[in-house]
Amino acid sequence: MLGALLTLMACGDKDDTGAACTPGCDGDVLTECEGGEAVETNCATDGMICHDLEDDSHCMMDDMDM
Repeated sequence: MLGALLTLMACGDKDDTGAACTPGCDGDVLTECEGGEAVETNCATDGMICHDLEDDSHCMMDDMDM
């Protein structure tokens, strides 16, 4: 009984969606996770930069060019 409980604890509600996708920025390329799949956007295409905030990463205007 104890062995079965330990097995369930080790394998219980494991969320594998994060293993296939890591949100964030790689240069001007934004990676967002949708349904566990990586979706990439090149922020520079729209004249923006990638603002790296892990799960909250996003494309934003580059105010440094003003």
